[in-house]
Amino acid sequence: MRLRDELCLIRRDHFHRKFNPNQPRVPSGNAGGGQWTSGTGGGGGSGGGDPISPDGTSLNTDTGWSSLGEGWNEDGSVFEQAVTDGAGTTIQSEYAASRAAGFDERQTVTFPDGEKASFETTDKVQSIYHGGPDGDLVARTIWTPSGPESDATIQPAFARRGLSTIFGGAAALFNWQSPLNGSDGQQAVMGFNARDYRPGDSTSGKLDLSYMGRITQEEAELACRRLPDAQELADRAANAAGSPDLYPSRAVYGTDVHTRFAQYVRDLHDINFQAERSYLKERFEGVNSGEVPYGYPRSTRVDAYEYRQGGTLCVYDLKTGRTDLSDRRAEILANAIRMGFTSIQRIIVIQVRPRG
Repeated sequence: MRLRDELCLIRRDHFHRKFNPNQPRVPSGNAGGGQWTSGTGGGGGSGGGDPISPDGTSLNTDTGWSSLGEGWNEDGSVFEQAVTDGAGTTIQSEYAASRAAGFDERQTVTFPDGEKASFETTDKVQSIYHGGPDGDLVARTIWTPSGPESDATIQPAFARRGLSTIFGGAAALFNWQSPLNGSDGQQAVMGFNARDYRPGDSTSGKLDLSYMGRITQEEAELACRRLPDAQELADRAANAAGSPDLYPSRAVYGTDVHTRFAQYVRDLHDINFQAERSYLKERFEGVNSGEVPYGYPRSTRVDAYEYRQGGTLCVYDLKTGRTDLSDRRAEILANAIRMGFTSIQRIIVIQVRPRG
């Protein structure tokens, strides 16, 4: 606990050096009202600030997210940061200076219709709420060396509409946090815990979203041992493909990188590390839920996966452009690959982008 508090203090000092006490706030009545603002994006801003990363620093690449502002709360115990995608979705992050706040960090995603999802983390435990931090507790999970493990004593209480909000909030966080993967010693991960299939389950009902946040590189590699290989092969594929400017479109370039990446994975001849496998999105009577031919109707392709003894399945989602992972795509990926195996307890989705 002492080491964790020291890390919180270091983070507090980092933010304190960036804080401007004269920084204006977004006027009330606007999206993000009362929050600190850079003053360049107007009330609620739609991209006037610099692209912002999860550690509070500006990014050189276009992440699609812009800063609404940042600053300390009134008693100085929590540093607050707000970003927007310019389309009405905001992420409000709170970073505690010490454990006295009751949490280490908390991200609240607010959608244009006012729906909210909060992801609150303390040490290795994460609690997910529908309706914001004071809303309904949806899940509580501890991150273990094998991945997320759900607290079986928690009985989720939220409507079907809430499930969509939680998935959407997780996808928004994943897309904001993932571009920084590896560069700051952390990885953004989306974790799911599998439940046994029950007749009548919808696609969403077969799997529980259990974790969305950033873990250390060491923790990620302990749970997903092939992560360094997936990153190295993605870099190698991009280098072999050459500049995107050599291709008629970004889509053609992306296809070439994906093809090379898949071949490099196959060249390893590891039955537990596979690439470009297709799986059914949903169960159909008389159809094998395992691998189906590429392009099979109502199937989806997984860029790469790693199966770990003990029931952990790591999904590596290769990205070569700016396209985000939608909440529906994340749900389909996890569910489809889950149905292709019989002994999966948890699924971890990690985004892999070529470096350089």
